[in-house]
Amino acid sequence: MPHPSDVVIRPLAEGEWDRAHDQTDLAFHRSTRGPRRDRMRTWTVQPDTVVADDGGRIVGTAAAWRWTVSVPGGELPCAGVTIVTVRPTHRRRGILRAMMARIADEARAAGEPLAALWASEGAIYGRFGYGVAARVQTLRVQTRGGVPLRAPVPEPLGVELLEPEDAHPVVASIYERARARRGGIMSRRDADWWTKRVLGNAPDEIAAQGPLRVVVAGDDGYALYRVEEGAETSPVSAWTTVHVKELVAATAEAERTLLTYLTRIDLADEVLLPGRPVDDALVLAPVDARAVQPEATHDALWLRILDVPGAVAGRSWAADAQAVVEVEHPEDDHVAGRWALRVGPDGGTAERTDAAPDVVLHARDLAAAYLGDATLTALHDAGVVEERTAGTLSALDAALRTDRAPWTVGVF
Repeated sequence: MPHPSDVVIRPLAEGEWDRAHDQTDLAFHRSTRGPRRDRMRTWTVQPDTVVADDGGRIVGTAAAWRWTVSVPGGELPCAGVTIVTVRPTHRRRGILRAMMARIADEARAAGEPLAALWASEGAIYGRFGYGVAARVQTLRVQTRGGVPLRAPVPEPLGVELLEPEDAHPVVASIYERARARRGGIMSRRDADWWTKRVLGNAPDEIAAQGPLRVVVAGDDGYALYRVEEGAETSPVSAWTTVHVKELVAATAEAERTLLTYLTRIDLADEVLLPGRPVDDALVLAPVDARAVQPEATHDALWLRILDVPGAVAGRSWAADAQAVVEVEHPEDDHVAGRWALRVGPDGGTAERTDAAPDVVLHARDLAAAYLGDATLTALHDAGVVEERTAGTLSALDAALRTDRAPWTVGVF
């Protein structure tokens, strides 16, 4: 349904940032005023933003960072879609559809074969071709008594604490190296994003969890954490939790080194690590198989393919496969249709074809499988992917296989 003629989708004009942010505050049930809003301004003025204008009122917002995302074998330009909102009084008028189409068109014009977002609601974005491409889990580690590892790291650990205001160049370099290990990690090449958001340590953000701490394991890994003292459990002690904001490493040994450091922090009872990969090797590392306990798992990065040939050519493939894939996408004629895929260790191509399809699937499911999170076989078993030529899904799954599950770091 087209949006009403009196609602115009247009770029955010100079001087309108606060009005647009008032709309996002309304949509996300928050109030960002004073110093926090001033800080947010420094890291959110960069993305290309569109607004829905109803007679001079901003009633919707959508924006996209011009970023890249790691994919198997490299990285690709990717629109980092964010602050997608519609005023409650303007629902079901086609505004969201119009803004999402505008964002997709601008991303394609910028040469971005992919778009990605974090979804506030799980039932909205599939219709636009976004599929869950990376999930994360929370890990909890009880630390009293120590957490010895089956393969202990060398002593002394060789870790160093940095002041947050000095840490940006070091941790940014580690982050970039770590992106090559897994698909789904967005680039962070804007200094303000690092210094104001990731490493932000303003007094009004510290609250009960205490100041941000930055620990690095040489040039190979870093952890950002805060320590929170909870309720007293005896006359002289309180239950203390180490909240890990990020643990990112370019090597497996650095990951184990940082886990060892975090579990040895004095006067701490547990370490909480949210946002970890679903196949995190840290779960397998301790002598005690129950020491690192997985808790909640949830969707993280949602991916949309905007350019099928560009996406196919832009990643590596683990095995040879050929198939005609029919992609259903009512919202996007650029992607919908039949594609002849030829992929293998030497590369991949996708071309339009009129041949009979071997596989029929929605664009959201193609995106869910692209980084290796979901298998096409599992999606077939879920009843959402149709296999018309026996053996095609197994061959494509073998080609899509990755050594590590995709992962994404931090909400944007």
